[in-house]
Amino acid sequence: MQNRFQQLFYKPLPYYLPALFHCMVWLVYLLFAIYINNYQGVNFLIGHPSIHIIAEMIVFYANYRYFIPTLLAKMKVPRFLLLNVATILGLVLLFIPAYHALRNWYLGPDAAPFPLPYQEQFVLRSFELLMFAGFACIARFSIDWFSFQQKTKELENTHLKTELAFLRSQLNPHFLFNTLNALYGLAIKQSAETSSGIMQLSQLMRYVLYETNEDRVNLAKEVEMIEHFLALQRLRLPLDFPLNFEVKGDVEKIFLEPLLLMPIIENVFKHGAGFASISLLATGNNITLQTSNGIGTKPMVATGGIGLANLERRLIHLYPNRYQLYFHQTDESFQTTLSLTFDLQ
Repeated sequence: MQNRFQQLFYKPLPYYLPALFHCMVWLVYLLFAIYINNYQGVNFLIGHPSIHIIAEMIVFYANYRYFIPTLLAKMKVPRFLLLNVATILGLVLLFIPAYHALRNWYLGPDAAPFPLPYQEQFVLRSFELLMFAGFACIARFSIDWFSFQQKTKELENTHLKTELAFLRSQLNPHFLFNTLNALYGLAIKQSAETSSGIMQLSQLMRYVLYETNEDRVNLAKEVEMIEHFLALQRLRLPLDFPLNFEVKGDVEKIFLEPLLLMPIIENVFKHGAGFASISLLATGNNITLQTSNGIGTKPMVATGGIGLANLERRLIHLYPNRYQLYFHQTDESFQTTLSLTFDLQ
């Protein structure tokens, strides 16, 4: 029984905020009406809006809670208008006599006649209640619009997270596939370095399986993973192959999406030949990755393959207006430059 009571009444504070807001608005309206009546030397009971405030609240919430969401939202306009007219007329016919009964009771037998004839009171009160029906429409439409915008934003965020997870699931097998190809080349040659290559692969797999589950990883870990990858590549390349990897700046302060740099690094060895040069510069909350490699017998394709296409989609989603990705090709070399701006952790 106690748990049931707690479920009904013990709600988090945001649950009560709309009701508190409505109470505050009506309280401000009531205090303002009392102030105006006192300023004019009239008691609130016989001034404006007096007992008619109850009719105003009935019209407002009848529209706000029922007529608008169940009728107008479903384009049942004739029924919506008919119910509003019936409600307003019924309240006017009920509350005008109730107001005069209250006024006569308060002023006593010496009460002066009310200055407005009944017909004018009827029109005035009907127009007044019609205004509150309009206020209800404005309030409801505003709340529903903001709610729709919030839900749309949540759906976009959910869609974005789902797509990023899909892109990452594509990238991990793609990365391991290319790494296994390099190891396969060593095995074909029956190289004595195959065991060392397996060790490097195990380090890469550990990173892919355990570290990339996080939304962000330290750039230092990403650099360490790149070094393992390059060590594996060196095992299959000729001993005199020019391969240079240079890191400058403080990589400990920057966090980025896992495996964000790897498609560019992989592309150097997948399509390149002759030489490879990779440099990473970290300055403040910016990094710049530059790669350069010789061109093999097959022409380089800047946007081909899963890796680079995947990278560009991730950059668009994760770092809109905060990245620059350039490709430049000459007769002898192919260069890639990626510049990123991050939020420091």
